[in-house]
Amino acid sequence: MATGEYNAAHIMFGKLGEGQFGVVFKLATGGHVYALKKLKEVSHIDGKRLEDEVQTLTRCTDHPNIAKVITTWIDADINIQMEYCNLGTLNDYVIKNRPGERTLNCFMLDMARGIRHLHTQRIIHRDVKPSNVLLVARPHHIPICKITDAGLARLTFPFSDLASISPTYYMSTGLCTPLYVAPDVFSGHYSTASDIFSLGVVFYAIHSMQTFHVKNKTFLYPVLPQSNGMFHCAREGEIKRAVTMHVFNAQKADLVSSMLELQLWSRPGADTVESTIRSLQMVTRRHGSCTLV
Repeated sequence: MATGEYNAAHIMFGKLGEGQFGVVFKLATGGHVYALKKLKEVSHIDGKRLEDEVQTLTRCTDHPNIAKVITTWIDADINIQMEYCNLGTLNDYVIKNRPGERTLNCFMLDMARGIRHLHTQRIIHRDVKPSNVLLVARPHHIPICKITDAGLARLTFPFSDLASISPTYYMSTGLCTPLYVAPDVFSGHYSTASDIFSLGVVFYAIHSMQTFHVKNKTFLYPVLPQSNGMFHCAREGEIKRAVTMHVFNAQKADLVSSMLELQLWSRPGADTVESTIRSLQMVTRRHGSCTLV
């Protein structure tokens, strides 16, 4: 990891966001605009482990659906300079724009491709949720989704303690993490299947458009319509009913339901998720491009 003094040529603008991993600022340097993530609450982390993890993160971001890490350095903080995604988070975009079916399908494909890439690199994201998906505008095309914060959850948050932390804490800090967590995580088991479950909840969230307001901020709030319960503690029948209530395409509903299987070994892999969404795209592909490359 690069270390050194703060570069005076860097010009920081306003804060773009704040989450469990740190604060993100808009940064101008060398005639370009980037996002600068300053990590916090990492004093408990071994420096060598942090260096190894961030280097892994840097290597895995060479993909169109992963927010690219440009460089890292340490001064008073741990700094990660990243690609600037000018449309903000998936959470904010879908709430503001209420995108239609074709756009949602394109977003799903982007996310599936990003998660599949991480999994092929043997990286489990661990915190897949709408605020960790960023969007970039493309003239005359649907925006492209990019996964961010891949792997940082393992570094900076004690997920082993997740079951003992009140959901009120997450909502008051804007994290909403328990809404997207797989049931296997609460037993201390993290795997690529855990990411698939979380991605399935994200897919449900962008279709159901259930929201929750806290501290002048609106979040997607995917819960079971009848019980107002979270997916990780629901029954399979209740999950399937909720999915079919909001996801009208039968093939897509079957995919999302399979991703939300409570038994981790019953969930599809990221490659299957991607290929299934690609097959859905064949119907609308003639109407405009998404991110197929």
